[in-house]
Amino acid sequence: MKRDPPPLLRHPRNPILTPLDMPMECSAVFNSGACWYKGGYLLLLRVENCARRVSFHVATSRDGVKFKVNPEPIHYPAHAIEKRYSGAFRFDPRITLLEGSYYICHAVWITGLGCMGGIAKTRDFVDFTPVPGSISVPSNRNMVLFPEKIGGRYARLERPFMEDGGGSIWVSYSPDLIYWGDARPLDIPITAWNWRKRGAGATPIRTKKGWLLIYHATAKNASAENYCLGVALVDLKDPSKLIAASKKFILEPAELYECVGQVPNVVFTCGAVERPDGTLNVYYGGADTRMCLATTTVDGLVEFCLQNA
Repeated sequence: MKRDPPPLLRHPRNPILTPLDMPMECSAVFNSGACWYKGGYLLLLRVENCARRVSFHVATSRDGVKFKVNPEPIHYPAHAIEKRYSGAFRFDPRITLLEGSYYICHAVWITGLGCMGGIAKTRDFVDFTPVPGSISVPSNRNMVLFPEKIGGRYARLERPFMEDGGGSIWVSYSPDLIYWGDARPLDIPITAWNWRKRGAGATPIRTKKGWLLIYHATAKNASAENYCLGVALVDLKDPSKLIAASKKFILEPAELYECVGQVPNVVFTCGAVERPDGTLNVYYGGADTRMCLATTTVDGLVEFCLQNA
């Protein structure tokens, strides 16, 4: 039986960045934040070397496909709690342009404490400043800020998770990016492909029909835990209110570069870049090893979400 055309189209040059393309020792490059910056595309790459040490590197591109990678990692002072404990490392950055600055939400793993989220900001992707006191309590990850205040407050998506790693997307609010509360779960319906984990992916995109969310989700089968991408719409004034969520995934691991790597069967996005004409570049990690690209339009994703809700 013939399938309907997929809402996301893999770029023919996939994967667009692999460890062999990097200007430094690298065993994996994946799960990278993305934004439009100074007339071009910018990725904040999660890079792992052969000792499994993680660093963030800036990569820039005019066409969104061929990227020039800075071999030097970014530097910003550690959050206060990171300084108190050894074994801390950051990963999976998301980028949000908000009030003239670029805010980076990232996960932080601290040995003995677990996983939590933190926020830093920059204007030039050279000098980074942690937002003091922004580290969350564990266990939490997959944080991303909305690109504008909602009801006079900052808002973010996050995924507090249970002992077995499962969990769903929550919305919380803050007056100052430090103190967060009024947290509410986002009730995305459970399906056969998203029943175990549901976590925020790219920065929410404002549309006439609501905030467009591209999220990752997992389900276990007999041999693996597969990561797919899904799409949902939430209310512009109350993002804890679900408008629609597609019962169908928008991307599944199917190509060799998505199925073979340090974590098999994974497509995972931390960033998408919308252009003025409505086209959308969705950057995603393949098998936790390499960077990939899929393209679509914002209107097309909105329509797909509503038609398959």
